[in-house]
Amino acid sequence: MTRLWKILPLLLLAMVLLPFHSIPEPGQDDTNKQIVAALKTGNAVALSGYFNSMVDLGISGNEDTYSKTQATQILKDFFVKNPVKSVKITRQGSSTDGSQFSIGEMQSGTTTFRVYYLLKKVSGKFLIQQLQIQKEK
Repeated sequence: MTRLWKILPLLLLAMVLLPFHSIPEPGQDDTNKQIVAALKTGNAVALSGYFNSMVDLGISGNEDTYSKTQATQILKDFFVKNPVKSVKITRQGSSTDGSQFSIGEMQSGTTTFRVYYLLKKVSGKFLIQQLQIQKEK
């Protein structure tokens, strides 16, 4: 019985702190891996599989909201003009509303681009709500 009294405070502390522990959403890591793989290969069609129906797209200073189809075509054109050599994600995080973001660098020839994308959960799946690819200065 005395042993229980020694363990009880630890159990209570664990029960209080457990809800504050950050547990990744199921499938979130896989989604990020697939998005990065599509970016690395410059595959606009594969990347568009993770687009929401409307996407806030910003590429080299041109920013607007596009349909999934329009955004895919714009990305295809971008990847033809800027073949991807490498992609490296340098930072990831989340906001209080549950959305996830990733920031990184994409190398194309001698040009480095900053990549940012925002994922929001839609019907149980993480989808790209916003994608920005901007030339670094």
